[in-house]
Formats: sequence, structure tokens, C-alpha cells
Amino acid sequence: MKIAPNLLVDLDYEIKSSDGDLLETSDEAGPMTYLHGSDEIPPKLSDALLGKGVGDELELAFEPGEAFGPYNPDGIVSVPRDDFPADHEIEKGEWIELSIETDDGSEDTLEMRVLDIEPDAVILDANHPLADQAVVFHVKVLEVREQ
Repeated sequence: MKIAPNLLVDLDYEIKSSDGDLLETSDEAGPMTYLHGSDEIPPKLSDALLGKGVGDELELAFEPGEAFGPYNPDGIVSVPRDDFPADHEIEKGEWIELSIETDDGSEDTLEMRVLDIEPDAVILDANHPLADQAVVFHVKVLEVREQ
């Protein structure tokens, strides 16, 4: 089966810096599974994978901000410490899932990384850690299947 819209795809992957330093790999995180055509992966990668099958490999270079978006300074927020459960121990670098109210009044979740912990506030960053960086993806198609 070849990769097409609305099919589930499993990928082995490596993400390297433009200098060749290994930043992330499926050896650590496990294979990536995504629904093709659902904007879960960068558009350039999605386009390159279209029509590929099990065993196919490719390597793609991304300019700064192209893979994980530009760095947005407005993504840094200060949240009052009292908004977190008193018994929850927060650590720098950890990812926290927050519920936020959207413009239409519904709730959405957002993952944010803890940058700093102050006595009265927790400083969070909604930017992807690789935002604004040039990266190279190497991927191998492991499986293509119906949902």
C-alpha cells in the first residue's frame, strides 16, 4: 500500500541539525504514527512521502522555521503558581498540558514547556524546542494502513 490521504503511516525517523548533530530519533521516542493529510507533520515532508511505500527512505532539509515554525516570543507566558495543584511538583524542562478556553468558548489543550519556576509564577513556552531551526529529517516508512 502506498501513502495517500487518510491512511495511517508509521515512520522511523532521525532529526538532525544542519550541522549534522542528532537532535531526536525514533530509537528514543519510538516510531512516529500520523494520519497522512491531517497536518500532523510538516507540509514539505507530507508532500515528499505521498506515494511512498513500506521500506522507502528519504532525507529532506528544512530551512529555519520551515519544519517546526518560527519562534514566537508571544508563546512565552507567566502562569500564577496558584493555578497549579499545590501538591504538583513542577520541574524545569518538563512538558505540561494546559486547558485553555478558545474564542468560541470551547476548551482546547496546549502543551507547554516549563522554562522557569518563580515563587509566584511558572514561566511556560508554547514554542516547539526546534522552532526557527534548520533541520534535516531522515525517515523510513515502516507501515501504511487504513485507519
